[in-house]
Amino acid sequence: MNTSHQRWLLEQLPQWEREGLLTADAARTLRERNAVDDSQPGLAQIVMGALGALLIGTGLIAVIGYNWDDFSRPVRLLFAFLPLLLTQLFSLRVLQRGAASAPWVRETAALLQALATGACIALVSQIYNLGGAWPDFLFWWFMLSLPLVWVLRSHAVAIFYLISIAIWGMNQVEYGKPWYDSPLLYPLLLLGLLPYWPGLKMQASISVSVRWVMTISAIFGFCSVAVFVSARGGDYYGYHDQSFLWLWTLTAAALALFPLNQNGMEEPTRRKPQVLLGSLWLLGYGVAATFRDVSEDILKGASHALQLPWCWGLLTVLAVFVLLAVVRRRWAALAIASVALLPLLTIPLAQSKNTHYSALLSWIVTLHLAAIGITLIVLEFAGKKGAPRLGALLLSVLLITRMADSDFSFLAKGLAFIGVGMAFLAFNILMSRQLKKKQAAAV
Repeated sequence: MNTSHQRWLLEQLPQWEREGLLTADAARTLRERNAVDDSQPGLAQIVMGALGALLIGTGLIAVIGYNWDDFSRPVRLLFAFLPLLLTQLFSLRVLQRGAASAPWVRETAALLQALATGACIALVSQIYNLGGAWPDFLFWWFMLSLPLVWVLRSHAVAIFYLISIAIWGMNQVEYGKPWYDSPLLYPLLLLGLLPYWPGLKMQASISVSVRWVMTISAIFGFCSVAVFVSARGGDYYGYHDQSFLWLWTLTAAALALFPLNQNGMEEPTRRKPQVLLGSLWLLGYGVAATFRDVSEDILKGASHALQLPWCWGLLTVLAVFVLLAVVRRRWAALAIASVALLPLLTIPLAQSKNTHYSALLSWIVTLHLAAIGITLIVLEFAGKKGAPRLGALLLSVLLITRMADSDFSFLAKGLAFIGVGMAFLAFNILMSRQLKKKQAAAV
């Protein structure tokens, strides 16, 4: 149950008690089970606080910039540091009030100070003509803003930090850069938010908006690392594209298997963006791998990516996540994530049997995805938690791709597509009837 549903339920309980629909003990139990944490701001509060802070900051910059040329250097320095000092005093007052401060006030204070920090860096650089490139400015801006996330527990600044480190990491993908000025620094930057230092004790779970931004930032950041390390390998630069594509797939598998506690496993999928986005990439990658030409490129890239230390680091992390997923019995996530590891199985098999790489991998991936689709359907009919529609969709996509890649005539392919479509619609009708029967039995 999401927060909005919990709030609605809590609002109805007094009326249900007065009407005698619930006893006082039952109402108290429902209140305890569906307690809402108001200390964490919602998306609307973050947006409103951020918008207010942006308007104030933009207005101050416009007012100061109107007469900038008429100011002396000391006055310019005053305008550079005075907003930063005022926002720090504001943040200090918010901290002194503690829990008495509204969440949106805390967000506004943190974001105002982050904006003042960036403005101060830019103004001092302009006053003394320090020069420099914008990635360096962005780096020091988000590094100086990071403590605001720790101290004020600001979701808005956390989102700004996550977006900034992803942009910085993507910009640093350039051959010849040292590791400390490259995307390889991204994993360390991301650790700065785990889990909102200092203390390592989150009072409440991270908001859904921050989860989504963190997942998307991690995707772009780690994919930038994969491109960078693939480009650095001079001996196998010719397989640059194929190498980092497989590294992206290993990253997606790690995201899909990212450790979850029991509460996290019970949450709906929309609240687990790392599982959702990672699984979507893996399934798309698997369907693409059923084509022989794509399989050949995947195997070439995987064989050369195995020479990269970053690849072995990903495989080590993935092995740990696999063990934790086995302990938690996350079988569906394990089945989908295993698609990324099929090239490791295929390379020695193809070499030992002298079989063409692409044909072997394409058929192994096809059979693997078909087994996943059938399992998702069978689990539902066996009375366990499955995903029959997803399984049917996966099987339909596999049949369509296999037919599209075959040498059959257009007539045969057209008839096959019609048959698959009719079968899919019939299965959907069957599942709808099954759902109605379950609902009727529950009533």
